[in-house]
Amino acid sequence: MAERDSLPRADTRPGPGHLRGLTEPAPRPAHVSERRWAGLLDVGWAGRLRGPDGSNRFRLRYHGELYDGLITNDAQGLPALVYAVPTVGEPILLFDGAAHGCNALFCDTWEAGVLSAHRAERTYVDADGEDTFELVVWVGYNIDWDDEDERATVEDPDDPGLARLVDGRRLPFPVVATDGFDAIGVMVTDTRGHAFDVVSEELA
Repeated sequence: MAERDSLPRADTRPGPGHLRGLTEPAPRPAHVSERRWAGLLDVGWAGRLRGPDGSNRFRLRYHGELYDGLITNDAQGLPALVYAVPTVGEPILLFDGAAHGCNALFCDTWEAGVLSAHRAERTYVDADGEDTFELVVWVGYNIDWDDEDERATVEDPDDPGLARLVDGRRLPFPVVATDGFDAIGVMVTDTRGHAFDVVSEELA
């Protein structure tokens, strides 16, 4: 594993491809200390979700189970699936554990029939009965894909510029560097200003 000091900071990363163009710079959520927030940004990227109409409050729809308020895998082990639902426009995919992150790219496979039941049909409601939130997404990066030893583990032997994914696809390493994150957090703030995590997962 490469040293974290060699990895780019959050303000120089574009963030995951599926969220590009949908976020703005994220303020520090109220439940995260300044020291911890600085640490998260040192090893990751964070963005506050912004809807197509400029709004920044969303409902959450998900597949999975709730454990201590966090959205996790379902009882059969199928990974979490989370969408943000704006007032105007289509739902925005925040996280699909079967498609996003290191495990989904390089480790885990799912039968098509299993994933056909992977639908976000439940609405997230917090302990106070609120269901509309401001959303900050953070993803963590601990793998340096410019490191020769790291690249060699997944490098396509026919094209060193591409990584081999577990499902047979090939992706350029710059894409893997942003989409192959190894941790994700979705942090929400309700209308009363209460902030907390709804997703917190290690993905490698």
